[in-house]
Amino acid sequence: MAQTPSLINRIPIPVRVVNLTISLVLVGGITWFATSLAVPAFEGGRLTVLMGFVLLAASLAGGLSAVAGLPRLTGFLLVGIVAGPSVLGLLPQPAVEDLRLIDQFALALIALLAGGELKVAAMKAQARPILLTTLTVTGVVWVGVAATVAAARPLIPFLVDLPWSATLGVALLIGIWTANSSPDLTVAVIEETGSKGEFTDVVLGVTIVKDVVVIVLFTLALNLVGPLLEPGRTFDSHVIAELAQHVGGAVVIGALLGWVFSLYLGGEDENPKPPMATFLFAYVLVVIADRLNLELLLTAVAAGFVIENLSPAGDRMIRGIESVSVVIFAFFFAIAGAGLDLGAIQEFWLAALLLFFARGVFTWLGARAGTKWGQASEDIRGGVWQGLISQGGVSLLLVLSIEAKYPALGSGVVALAMAIIIGNILGGPVLLKRALTRRTPAEELP
Repeated sequence: MAQTPSLINRIPIPVRVVNLTISLVLVGGITWFATSLAVPAFEGGRLTVLMGFVLLAASLAGGLSAVAGLPRLTGFLLVGIVAGPSVLGLLPQPAVEDLRLIDQFALALIALLAGGELKVAAMKAQARPILLTTLTVTGVVWVGVAATVAAARPLIPFLVDLPWSATLGVALLIGIWTANSSPDLTVAVIEETGSKGEFTDVVLGVTIVKDVVVIVLFTLALNLVGPLLEPGRTFDSHVIAELAQHVGGAVVIGALLGWVFSLYLGGEDENPKPPMATFLFAYVLVVIADRLNLELLLTAVAAGFVIENLSPAGDRMIRGIESVSVVIFAFFFAIAGAGLDLGAIQEFWLAALLLFFARGVFTWLGARAGTKWGQASEDIRGGVWQGLISQGGVSLLLVLSIEAKYPALGSGVVALAMAIIIGNILGGPVLLKRALTRRTPAEELP
């Protein structure tokens, strides 16, 4: 197995591109043929065929991305976008929704990986830059993007006819929403590049801690701006209890479950537990998070952190997930791509482009200031911002909660946010891979 990558690399790049492209077209054609001719009684089999298509097509598209020097997950996302409802419709919306349960299972495994990467020793060493960078980036992006939304009001159709008080409320929500980054995308790129070291620790630490901070602030803002968006609405004090359950409960329950699972794993000298045990544990996390209304990503991150740092067998669990990580990432990000609405680009492309660049600039400013105040090295100061651009599943869930709470303007906000996400979800991993490979010696790269 160790010789396979070198044998593949000996094949000329044009030949590899042609082979992968032909294979991708054939897989798509066979899937279209199989699903289009299926009778209604074959509906369950149709979903199985589509699952196989997602895995095969995403794997091939990931190979094409790797040949082009891009992260593999860029190919995973693109194949989902092209096959999804917005383009070819090979993955119709009902099928995308049916695959969400498996998607949640994949997210739990990715979050376990993220938690497993947070080792106590590394976090202690980088605690100051992680904390200060998190707070600075969150504040700078929130204020900066909110001001940009207010200034760009004439370019955003659903804001033009609203009073300035409502515009301010929307600007505050979009501002804190854009401060969110994607732990799942970050972990996928880190795993692909095999990066280790202080830079990787800071990027991952800031991404995860900022995710918690933004979820808390966003939930509070979502309720506090009610009087601005809908005069007469008052702040619902019950939101504090719900927030404590959704976020605080996720961390506590996740840590407790992680501790129990670490006892089950035992030590390195004991009989190793099969990888299937980890997969079952991930499924348990999905079920418990759903039943108790907990944030799944935070629940699994907390569990992975406790397992890695309490159990001598924690590394073995992480290696077990890593051994199938390509399959997990391919499925998860292909479905994420299929869920993106490209129609939003046509409607809000100019405003989205402006906010996309504003978010990047303010992220850079906040990261530079935060890492400087955190006394990080110059190498870390110059590149951390590139790891904070990605947005993913949590970002989508946050913006959908705006539509649920304020239906009158929610659809416009979701469409604008979707247009911004498309740029961040495709561009963020490319920037992060560039930053990581520049800081990892060539001989250490896979």
